[in-house]
Amino acid sequence: MNFRNWKRSLLGLFVTIIVTVLSFNAWSLFFLRSDIRPKQASNNIQSIGREIHDPYLRSTKLKWIKTAIHLHSNRAWFTPIRNSPEEIQEVYSKNGYQILAFTDYEIVTKLESKKTALIPGYEWGRNLVKRHLTVLGIEEADHDFFPLFAFPENIQWEIDSLQKKGAFVAINHPLLNDSFPLRILEKLSGYNAIEVLSPFGDILTYWDQLLSLGVSSFCMAGDDLHYLPKEEYLKVAKTGFPSLRQIATEWYDEDGESLMRYILLNANSTDKEDILAALKEGNYACVRKMSRVLSDPKVKAFGIRNGAEVFYEFDETPLTVDFIGRNGETLSRSYGQKKGTYRFRPDDLYVRIQAFLPTGLILSNPFYRK
Repeated sequence: MNFRNWKRSLLGLFVTIIVTVLSFNAWSLFFLRSDIRPKQASNNIQSIGREIHDPYLRSTKLKWIKTAIHLHSNRAWFTPIRNSPEEIQEVYSKNGYQILAFTDYEIVTKLESKKTALIPGYEWGRNLVKRHLTVLGIEEADHDFFPLFAFPENIQWEIDSLQKKGAFVAINHPLLNDSFPLRILEKLSGYNAIEVLSPFGDILTYWDQLLSLGVSSFCMAGDDLHYLPKEEYLKVAKTGFPSLRQIATEWYDEDGESLMRYILLNANSTDKEDILAALKEGNYACVRKMSRVLSDPKVKAFGIRNGAEVFYEFDETPLTVDFIGRNGETLSRSYGQKKGTYRFRPDDLYVRIQAFLPTGLILSNPFYRK
């Protein structure tokens, strides 16, 4: 075969692949979809119910376990220059993390090391708009039937499919490429959490608007780690012939968004089943540190007592603590108080706690009427 024929054959193969992918995505867009309906805010509390859901109701043996969600490694075939799971685990374990969730694209990453507990998971979505989901608690990655683009109805179909398999599902980085604007988020249902604290932007306002519509989603906080900062990586890098990761780190002096966003989880153990149960109950807090080198902000207790009294307690003195309600309204604010309470009013749809401490921000999950 001469060069001209070889080039023509290669071009033909490339065109065939592109046409096949486009055709498959077009088929999936129209046949793999679920109905979605915009939510309507209700001013009638009686129609919603009087019972208040307390995500921290269940007492657990382990309290406020430092947990990292949304970590990427070099295990996916198209991300070979990222850090290895072993390197990530080493760095995170040395910084007090007890549970990790690797969320590589379309693959469940597993490790033999027992330095930390692991919750199986992956990141769903290869579409160009970056409509991604964190999927936790299942052992095999689901196929992505929308490799180039997915409408909200297609995302809803995938969420429904994952929920049937018992997964915990979180909406990832809504502000990245404007992948999940509010007009889409308010139509979707069935997901467990939304990444409120993300390197691509915090969405506290979005979250309050969704909660005000009766979408009772929990918060999520994640580093969306793509590479470790140089200072941390060089502590665990192996000596000898340099890897691609080492070369890239030395050349580009990458900083990385690591060791800053995480959750504090209450669970009976670090077994998969107990972790997944705690996540689905919302029995955790979301944290964003001001800098990875600062000490960790700590919480002692969140909950409800005396029927309708939301309370907080911290070990260290917070700067401010807000009780936030419908449409992001500050219902009550305290300064420099380690303990505080707020009693649900008859017209309160939900209440969440938002605390600024000297080294970071801590969010409770919402207490809401069922």
